[in-house]
Amino acid sequence: MRTAFTALIALLSSLPAVADPESGKDAKATGQALFEKTCATCHGKKGEGDVKQKTPSIASMPKWYIARQIHKFQTDVRGAHEKDLEGMRMRAIAHSLKDNQVVAVATYVEGLAKTPTRHTLKGDVEKGRELYRENCMECHRYNATGELVFGSPPLTGLQDWYIRDQLLKFRAGLRGKHPEDEQGAKMHKRTNILSKEDLHDIACFIAELAEEFPADRNKE
Repeated sequence: MRTAFTALIALLSSLPAVADPESGKDAKATGQALFEKTCATCHGKKGEGDVKQKTPSIASMPKWYIARQIHKFQTDVRGAHEKDLEGMRMRAIAHSLKDNQVVAVATYVEGLAKTPTRHTLKGDVEKGRELYRENCMECHRYNATGELVFGSPPLTGLQDWYIRDQLLKFRAGLRGKHPEDEQGAKMHKRTNILSKEDLHDIACFIAELAEEFPADRNKE
């Protein structure tokens, strides 16, 4: 799996030259067309996500992260658990994409304007702040903008309810249990020592971070 993903990342970095050496316009057009055909129905025209379908806001997510996630779904590292209904749906879609299409879509998504996390949950924000600092900050940074070195995504563009739901999936082993999911294994181990209420409060606090650090919203 590592070899295949390494090749995909190499393709990511070479995309502009492949599509259009001068402007990359062909790459953007290709990515937009694929996004509208394959992704927008679930994730929204602007990548803003949809609470009814339980789909995340993916707008502005780094292309390396989007590509890695799709690759996990393609290789059944993610989305194979029978209780992860949303993951299974994403897995089926991912299997329909070729490597060059993944690259084009990931590049297009990265260029979309971020939809900042907003408060829709009620919880103990201050408790969430403490729990975040103790359990999440090392990888996701103080402002939840993620860190490429650790392979951790930015969180302040995701909906608070989606963050909570994914943390619960990691805790239950619906995500992160596959032996080849290195990042997921870390999440499963970390969430497994926290209560459901703890994870809820962490999600509430991340929405607070999006407001505390508005200038950092578009940073990886």
